[in-house]
This record gives sequence, structure tokens and C-alpha cells, in this order.
Amino acid sequence: MVSDSNNNIKELFSKLQSGGLSNNEKDRLRAYVIACYKDEQLDMLMHRHWESLDKSGFTEEPSLDDIKMKLLTLIYEEEKKQMQPEVKRRISWQTYFVRIAAILFIPLLVYTGFLLSRVENRPEEPELVMQQVFANPGSRLHFTLADQTEVWLNSGSSLEYPLDIDKQKQRTVKLKGQGYFKVAHSDDHPFFVEVNEMKVKVMGTSFDVYDYADDQQLISTLEEGKIALLNKQGKEIVQLVPGEQAVFDKNSKKLLIKEVDIEQMTSWKDGYLVFQDTPLHEVVRVLGRWFNCTFEVAPSLLKSDIKYTATIQDETIGEVLKMVEISTNVKTNIEKREVRIWAE
Repeated sequence: MVSDSNNNIKELFSKLQSGGLSNNEKDRLRAYVIACYKDEQLDMLMHRHWESLDKSGFTEEPSLDDIKMKLLTLIYEEEKKQMQPEVKRRISWQTYFVRIAAILFIPLLVYTGFLLSRVENRPEEPELVMQQVFANPGSRLHFTLADQTEVWLNSGSSLEYPLDIDKQKQRTVKLKGQGYFKVAHSDDHPFFVEVNEMKVKVMGTSFDVYDYADDQQLISTLEEGKIALLNKQGKEIVQLVPGEQAVFDKNSKKLLIKEVDIEQMTSWKDGYLVFQDTPLHEVVRVLGRWFNCTFEVAPSLLKSDIKYTATIQDETIGEVLKMVEISTNVKTNIEKREVRIWAE
């Protein structure tokens, strides 16, 4: 027999009918029905409340076992009803996010397909093949690009350019060292020379660009036509007219424009050097690259006002040093490719 210590089972049956059972009470009632499945007291309670229960699904008077099963089913259905709103809300939110994902995904899929079709249907662009030419120390090179632009490279200089430069919308070459250019004119295909600090925009012309990494000056000299100097951001700084030279100091970032003797600045490309009242420190710099040798000059001479005037073409370095001694009253010595210059 089931004792009355089950917290008033009668009241729990009444609450079950009205739908007022708490979770704890439902657990106790379910446990009572299962534990007292063959109990007479339970049979009596079920008969008493039978008339108040939903009898749908029964065609005749049910047995006690059927009533017990109906009772358990009713308890479970009560739990399901309480859980249903939460489940619906969860399903509703899941459905909502799925719909949003679908709305976002469909146009993304369409756009991706559009891009893929463009890539598949776009004609393949030819690969840009770069060529680099290098002038060994003590030598000079002269060659012609595919667009008929002529290039001269001075000692220790290099030029990088596209092999099919004549097919490029924007003809761009990269120079290290010193180069002289005679650019083939083309309004539809501008020509640019890139150096470390700047870019030279060419408008059909002949000009010289000097930019050795170990030198503190970047120099551009215009012989014919027109060029413009641009900064790294592509903004125009200045335009040159024939006979002008732009000297950019890499340390101070200052730019100086001056008129110069074009032959003196560009004679190297024709195989000779011209010095006209040229300071000694500049002379040794030019000779060092021309003959591929190093110079050690006494500090006092570098700060002096000694200047040198001469034209050098086929002379050896030894012959040139003798000429310097005669013209400037200095002493020179050469061992292998190392030259020393000092004053007595």
C-alpha cells in the first residue's frame, strides 16, 4: 500500500487535470504511478478521476493498465506543452538565420560566378618578362631597346626593362648608375626612367641620368626635348629645358637647377672625358669609375681649390696621373688599381 507520505497524491491528480503541475510535482507523480503500478490505492484514485480525464482513443471501458498508461501519457504531454514554445522559438530563430544566410549567399554565389566567368572569358595577358643589362666596371655599353630607344650605360651601371617594351602602354625602365637615353617618341606610350629617389618622365628626348648608390647626388641632364622629374608619389617636381641640369642632394633633399656644358656632362657615352676647371674630388670620382680603380686622396687636397682641365680619351691611368701631376703640382702613385694622391 502506498502511504500518505506521498504529499497528497489526490491533489497532484487534480493539478494534473488543470495543468498546474510544477516540474517537481510531475516528477513525483510519474514516480508514484510507476512504483505503484499494481497498488490498490492507485487503482481507486484512478477510477475516481477517470471521468475527468480525456477518454479519446478508447472505444470501450479501459482496463486499469490502460488508465495507467493514459495517465503517464498525460503527464508526458503536459511536459511537451510547456517545452513547445521554447522549441518553436528556437526553430523560429534558426529558420530566421538560415533565411538570412540564404539571402546573403545567393547573391554572393551569383557574383562569384560572374567573376569566374570574367576570368575564364578574359583573354590571357602576356607575362611581363624583364631583362637586365649590366656594364662591367671600367666598361661602357650601347644597345637599342625593342621600341628603338637607344641606351648607353656607364661603368658599373645596370638597366632593367621589359623585353617587349614596345608593346607596353607605359614604358618603364629601372636604372642603377649612369645612363644616357635617346628615347623614341610616342604620345600613346610614355617613357619613364626609375631611379632610387625619383622618376624621370620623358617626352621624346635625349638626356643623361646619374644615380650611383655610393654617391650623394642624383643628377639629370637634358640635351634635347623635355623631361620632368617626379617624386616617389608620382608628383611632378620640375621640368627641364635643353642645357639644364637638375642636381638632387640625397642628404639634404634639396634640388638645384643649373645650366651646364652638355658635352662635358655626356661625353662619356662617346668614349672620352672632358674636365673643365673641375674640382679635384670630382675628377678622382669620375676617373675611378672610368678606369675601375680606387683613389686615396690626402684630406687637405680634397678641401683645397685645386681644379683640373683636360680631355681624356685613349690615355692609360698612368698617363692621366702624370698629366694631373703636371697640371696641379701634386704627387701620385699607383699600385695595381689603388691610386694615392698627396701634396709635397
